[in-house]
Parts: sequence; structure tokens; C-alpha cells
Amino acid sequence: LEMGSVWSRLGTEVTVVEFLDRIVPAMDKEVGQQFHRILKKQKLEFKLSTKVVGAMKTPSGVRLTVEPAAGGVQETMDADVVLVAIGRRPYTAGLGLENVGLAVDKRGCVDIDNGFKTAASGVYAIGDVVRGPMLAHKAEDEGIVAAEIIAGKSGHINYDAIPGVVYTHPEVAMVGKTEEQLVGMEYNKGTFPFMANSRARTNDALGDYAQGMV
Repeated sequence: LEMGSVWSRLGTEVTVVEFLDRIVPAMDKEVGQQFHRILKKQKLEFKLSTKVVGAMKTPSGVRLTVEPAAGGVQETMDADVVLVAIGRRPYTAGLGLENVGLAVDKRGCVDIDNGFKTAASGVYAIGDVVRGPMLAHKAEDEGIVAAEIIAGKSGHINYDAIPGVVYTHPEVAMVGKTEEQLVGMEYNKGTFPFMANSRARTNDALGDYAQGMV
């Protein structure tokens, strides 16, 4: 979405093919729906609940074969360029971890305990090679806490307080639990539309920011 947002603002026709039935599934559903509406207003097109089953190079670019995520009739899409963005995975294969007794899970993440200690004596792991979101600031905090633990001090990270941002235009950010994750729990909900914020309205050159909310 980030690169799609950039190219769309440069005048490119952008179509997003998403396997799930919504964009930004890790974020609050209401925020995601509002974000989806803003991107559609910016002329980005979306094919949700759709999977790519084939790609073929053509003289003018790439031809994709897509079908419904649940299976069904296939169709083709022609594009000048295709950007594959299906998530990230830890870069741990071929590093010889098994030679020092380190185990990885099915995703390739190094197994650690709550103090970032691995199965190998004296070896700790943090960041993108361990469980959790692959965020630079998350890795930085883990590094600080791991160093404190190695030094014999106590360390703790509140992962619910680590923010995540989608760098589109406008940007979308989240921190803490989503409303969907709080089902069955008591909580208070409040929303504040950016339309009521003078700075958002002043900076709202394209009419997108004031549509947002917090």
C-alpha cells in the first residue's frame, strides 16, 4: 500500500490484489474501512478476496492470472509492473544456526525465552529474527532490554505500547489493542474526527486528512 500510494500520487493507475477480504487486517476494522475509502477516493482500485495464481512476462509488461481466494473463475490482468508484497520472513536460512544448537520455528524465527535467550549458551536474539512484528523500533527496544538482562538487571517491554505505521498519504498509525481483540472485555470507545481539528483541515490539500479519525 505504501508504494502503491506513492505511484498513484505520481499519476500511475494502481490496482491492489489482496487475498483477504480487507486491507490492513492487523489494524482496527473501523480504521481500516475508513482508510480503504480514502484510498479508493484517490483512485486506487482494489480486488479483495482474490489470489494470484500465475504471472507471465509479456512484451509490454506482466500478465497476472487471478481467481477468488475461495476458488472460482479465473481472469487475467495486464500491468506494466507488478510489485509483490506478501509480507516478510526472517532471514535465518543458511546461517548455520543448527551448528551452534539454535532451533527455529516453522516461519524461520529463532526460538527464545522471555529474556531473549536462545537454546545456545550465551546467545541472545532480538529483532526481525524472533517472534513479533518486524519493526525497527521494536528491535531497538528489544536490544536495550536484552543488554539490561545480560548485565544482570531487570528488563521489560510492553509490546502493546509499540506503535505501527502505514506510510501512505495520509498515514495510518496504531498502538495497543484493536476493538476486535477486545471482544468479551469491558472497554470504553471514543472517536474524534479530524474534520474538527483545525490543523488537519489547514493541511488537508487533497481532502483526505480531514476524513480521518483518531
